[in-house]
Amino acid sequence: MVLQAEAVRLPLGTLRMMIWLRGRLSLGVSQLNPRHIIILGGGVIGICAAYYLARRGERVTVIDRGAFDTAASTGNAGIIALGHPPMPRPGLVGQTLKMLLDPANPLYVPPRLDLDLIRWMWDFRKACTESHFRHSMKILAELGWATGECFDQLVEEENLDCEYHRTGWLDVFATQKRFDQGVSEAQLLQSYGYNVDILTGDELRRREPAFTAHVLGAAHYTDSRFANPQRFLAELADRAARRGATLRTRSEVKSIRMSNRTFTGVELDTGEQISGDLLVLAGGAWTTHLARSIGVNVPMQPGKGYHINLTKPTPCVSTTCVLAETFVAVTPIGGGLRLAGTVEFSGINHRMVQQRLDRLRAGARQYLHDIDGQHETSTWCGLRPCTADGLPVIGWAPNSSNVFVATGHAMMGFALAPVTGRMLSECILDSRPEPEPLSPRRYVRKRSVQQGVTRHTAPARMS
Repeated sequence: MVLQAEAVRLPLGTLRMMIWLRGRLSLGVSQLNPRHIIILGGGVIGICAAYYLARRGERVTVIDRGAFDTAASTGNAGIIALGHPPMPRPGLVGQTLKMLLDPANPLYVPPRLDLDLIRWMWDFRKACTESHFRHSMKILAELGWATGECFDQLVEEENLDCEYHRTGWLDVFATQKRFDQGVSEAQLLQSYGYNVDILTGDELRRREPAFTAHVLGAAHYTDSRFANPQRFLAELADRAARRGATLRTRSEVKSIRMSNRTFTGVELDTGEQISGDLLVLAGGAWTTHLARSIGVNVPMQPGKGYHINLTKPTPCVSTTCVLAETFVAVTPIGGGLRLAGTVEFSGINHRMVQQRLDRLRAGARQYLHDIDGQHETSTWCGLRPCTADGLPVIGWAPNSSNVFVATGHAMMGFALAPVTGRMLSECILDSRPEPEPLSPRRYVRKRSVQQGVTRHTAPARMS
C-alpha cells in the first residue's frame, strides 16, 4: 500500500499555471531538468503536436505501440479539404437507417449489442439538425483557413517531400439530385469565403478526360490542398526528431500514473517507467479507452475506412476527387491510383471485409475509364476516431491539472492535424484559452475522480 499525504486542493487553472511556470523556470535556469511532455499516440495528430512543441524548445516523447508510418491517417485519400462539413448533417438519419445493415453500402454497422455504440448513435441522431450543422460549419470553416496556412508553412519551411500541391479537389456528380445538393453545399462554403467553381460534365471532361459520359458535373474546391499522407507523416516525424523529440515506436503503455489529479508518468509493458510533467492524449480511436482509465470521458466510435491501390489507368485523373453518390475518394498517388472510403462501425479491429474493398472499385467504375483493367497493388484499413457531434476534441481534460486531449477528428484528421498541433502548443505554452466548443468538458458527467496509480490493459494500437 502506498500512503500519500493529503494535498492542498487548488483550482485547475492555478495548477496548470504553476506547472507552466515550473517548466519555464527550468528552461531558463537550467536545461538539465526541462519539463517533459509525453504524447500517447503517434498518428498525424500526435506527430504534429510533437513538432510544434519541440520547435518551441520543449522536451517531448511520443509513444506508440505500432510504427508511426502505419497510423490511421497514413492510408486516407490525402485530401486537405478546407472547411469540410461534419459527419452529422440534416436529413442524414433517414439515409443512414437505410444503409446501416447492408455491407455493400458506404456506411455499415454489423449487428451487435454494444451499449456504447447505441448511446453514440443516439447522440449522433440528435446532432443531425440544421442549427448544429451551422454551428459546426462556422468552427470547421475557421479551422480550415488556419490549417491551410499551417500546411503551406510546414512544407515550405521544413522542405517536406510529400507530393504536396494546391490544386484543390473535385466533388463529382452522376445524378441531377446529387448535383443540385452539391451546388447548395458549394454555396454554403462560399458564404465562408471559400472559392468553388461549378463545372458541367463537358467542362470537367475537357480538364480531366478520365471521366466517363455518365458524369453530369462537379464542384471544384480550389482552395484545398493535397499531400501524400504517409510521406507527410514520415517527413514531419523526422523534423520533430531533428528538433529533439523522442519517438518511441512499438512501445506499449501498461499504466498511466496519476496523483491528486496530476499526471506523473507512464509505465511500459517492459516495466520501464517514464516520468512526465504533462500528458497529451492523442491516441485516435483508442483515446476513449485511455481517457477512461484516468476518469476522463471522451466517447467516440472507431469508423473503419478502407483503401485499395491500383496501377495507373490511362487516362488517369490528375486532381483528387470524391465520387458523390458512392462516397469513394479517388487519388493519384505514388505513381498509381488510390480508391478510398467507406465507414464501418464494427469496433476496434483491423479485419478487412472483402465486400467492403470490392465496393470501392465498383463505386468508381461508372465514373472513370479503365478502372477494371488495373491491378490491385495493396489494400489497407484504418480506424477514424469519430465523435457523435462531428467535432474534434481539443482541450484540457476535466478533473486533471496537466492532461490535454487532442482527438476525434473523424475523416478530417489529416486535414486538421497541423492546426490542432499548433493550437495545442499555444494552449500548453502560452496559456491560450482552449476552443470551448471543442473542449472535452462537453462530456463531463458527475463521477468520482480517480487518484493514485491507474492501470489499464493497453489496446492493440494507439494511433
